[in-house]
Amino acid sequence: MPHDTGYKLLFSHPRIVQDLITGFVQPEWLDSIDFKTLDPVKASFATDDLRQRHDDCIWRLKFKDTWLYLYLLLEFQSSDDYFMANRIMTYTGLLYQDIIRTQALKKGDKLPPVLPIVIYNGTSNWSGPIEISALIDPVHPALRAYTPKLSYFLLQENATPKGYSQAHPDNLVGHLIALEWCSTPDELREHIQLLQHKLKAARYQPIRRSFAIWLSRLLRVKFKEKSIPEYQELTEVNAMLAERLTDWTLQWKKEGEKIGEKRGEKKGEKKGEKIGEKKEAVRLLSKQIRLKYGEFPSWAAHKIEQADTEQLENWAERILTAESLEALLE
Repeated sequence: MPHDTGYKLLFSHPRIVQDLITGFVQPEWLDSIDFKTLDPVKASFATDDLRQRHDDCIWRLKFKDTWLYLYLLLEFQSSDDYFMANRIMTYTGLLYQDIIRTQALKKGDKLPPVLPIVIYNGTSNWSGPIEISALIDPVHPALRAYTPKLSYFLLQENATPKGYSQAHPDNLVGHLIALEWCSTPDELREHIQLLQHKLKAARYQPIRRSFAIWLSRLLRVKFKEKSIPEYQELTEVNAMLAERLTDWTLQWKKEGEKIGEKRGEKKGEKKGEKIGEKKEAVRLLSKQIRLKYGEFPSWAAHKIEQADTEQLENWAERILTAESLEALLE
């Protein structure tokens, strides 16, 4: 998916990888590693598919007191994968094969530890077991000794505290997650401006560019518009959002003006005017839902009919970024 390639582009920067480890993995051995040694690994996996999957997603770094390497195998998921532990076990095995071959390991040599990290940005909670042994039927206690033991670290974005990026303004992964979970264009623009300020120094230009490309691909998915170009700067993304927000607001005002033109000027007609305004808001939101999601189930129609005009306006704004009808009307 293009969005996944945007993730890979972001995590090709050592600073992003470091913020992931320090801010979210937070291992107890954090003080024993040297982030200055962060080095991307181009592994030669057995198949083109796996090679493409993990370009720019495998890193190594040294422990301060040893020459051992820690490999970070990053996997990005937008949907729940129950058998992810098995996939991680396969990737790790292939990575070890590549290390043995490229480093010409010999008898007595040790393989480096591998820390698999799965970053999940789906809306539902992750349900797959983190440990591979949980996927295997034990059958008999005597067979447990032959059951593989391997787990992965899961970063479930929807479990991140909402105010994390404000509490940890220097952590760029926190800003990434905040941007992904914005519910309105205004909120998205606010976070983009915060990120712009954080990355204003010239040395951050490559990271700014990666964030702009990632956001371009993210917005194509959220708005379901392939016409959104590949922006190279956060300022360009912000300007595009400002323009789209203005267009949307103008459209909403025009609809309101049409309603107003039909209103009477007598005070006794105010109640009827409010009913007419809500009816038009329901009609417009229903049309937007059908255009974006391709369906308008009865439960959604009932919920919309029961809502007041303020709630309808709120949903009409959130529909720009809500990935599903359920997420919109929750």
